[in-house]
Amino acid sequence: MAGNKGKFIVLEGVDGAGKSTQAYLLSKYLAERRLRVFPVREPGGTGLGERIREILLDPGEDHMTAHCELLLYMASRAQLVGEVLKPMLDEGHILISERFLLSSIAYQGYAGGLPISEIEAIGQFAVAGLEPDLTIVLDIDPELAKSRDKGPGIVAEEQYDRIEKKGIEFQKKVRQGFLDLAARHPDKIKVLDASKNPKAVHEEIKKLVAGVIG
Repeated sequence: MAGNKGKFIVLEGVDGAGKSTQAYLLSKYLAERRLRVFPVREPGGTGLGERIREILLDPGEDHMTAHCELLLYMASRAQLVGEVLKPMLDEGHILISERFLLSSIAYQGYAGGLPISEIEAIGQFAVAGLEPDLTIVLDIDPELAKSRDKGPGIVAEEQYDRIEKKGIEFQKKVRQGFLDLAARHPDKIKVLDASKNPKAVHEEIKKLVAGVIG
């Protein structure tokens, strides 16, 4: 890495795409190379952010408006940027985040119906201009992701979090949003087939990350 500036890598995708698995594998791989790596997740990543996460995912909060939902995500994100991301990047860490601003555009914009231009404007304010060095979209059919994420058998609906309860059609819109955004920004956003074996996906991620960190 040039100087002592770190790198910011984001993993995106629909629910069940394998972001947590790939974040773990990538973090382990980079740590074995004796690089300073730090994984975070969204929403969350800070004490305040985790409290906001509980509210956002609480299935009992099904009366939450779309605007409230968006602003809660942005509040968690703003705290994460100020408390963790920017300071650690300045110290030269490689940060791996499960989700970032792209998720709000896909979930609350493409799937939720809020104006994308407004989400982008609010998002830029929330993240204080911070942009990932690399965003990787783990692309998978939402129905396959759901079956793989929950395993065999039928999962009772009450076990779903508030976002999962929005259903498959919602997740299909989210997926299309990610793909549209990647097509608009092919230099910044890379798409990988997440239906493959996790080890195979990890190998592809390693190649993309090598182009960023050397």
